[in-house]
Amino acid sequence: MKKETLVWFNQAKIHFSDAIFMYENRRYSGAVYFCHQALEKILKAAIVEKANKIPPKSHALEYLLKLSKLKPEQTEWSIALAEITRHFWQVRYGDYRQYKFTTRQKVEPTINFTKLIFLWVKKQLDNI
Repeated sequence: MKKETLVWFNQAKIHFSDAIFMYENRRYSGAVYFCHQALEKILKAAIVEKANKIPPKSHALEYLLKLSKLKPEQTEWSIALAEITRHFWQVRYGDYRQYKFTTRQKVEPTINFTKLIFLWVKKQLDNI
């Protein structure tokens, strides 16, 4: 793995761990925020490693997946990534966050999808 890839990848692992910690400790908005951050960083690692490019200053996960040159296993993944991107913006504003991500059941799909994508991208990077 390239040195710059490792920088992004190591940040992604920390954010993924933060997302799980926040989720397990009922800090649901924080969990959603760190899900997005983990996916953003691991996709940027893939952009460096697979597409041999400097990642853009973008938070749009579906766009980052496209730039990564990875081939998603499901076409619906782009839709789900776009949804997590929307969640990212929603949790940044307290007036909205207090109503949206308030229970484990509301956040669990985001956590599960983040795990799926994170581990899939990690596997793609491990196969280099």
